[in-house]
Amino acid sequence: MTKKTRASGSTILLAEEDVLLRAPLAQYLRECGHRVVEATTAFEAKLALSKIDLNVSTVVTSVQLAGDGFGISTWVRRHRPDVNVKITGTLRRAVEVIVDLCGGGAPHLDPQLLLRRMQQMLATRKSPPSVA
Repeated sequence: MTKKTRASGSTILLAEEDVLLRAPLAQYLRECGHRVVEATTAFEAKLALSKIDLNVSTVVTSVQLAGDGFGISTWVRRHRPDVNVKITGTLRRAVEVIVDLCGGGAPHLDPQLLLRRMQQMLATRKSPPSVA
């Protein structure tokens, strides 16, 4: 499914449950001039897409999204065929999609720096205590 998604100022729904990934990706999109709606679960994504006034043009979703990342893609294609869907499975792919939505990136934004910063944040995250 190919649709033009690089129009500046479009509304993008970013469905990613991990705030350490979602926040910098959303910020990058905003700095490119997009309006960003954030969702942490498939349920939240569907709820946002049901609001007519949002006029979402593209959904970026992780396959690991709580409530079924692939399922939200199917739901969007069935209920909102006018909306483009981009599925990500890795951090690198998520950054590639975001940069593409920004028309290849903005001159003052370095996608490699974004990727490194996100990798560093994930590496320093404290693991939850193990249950014995």
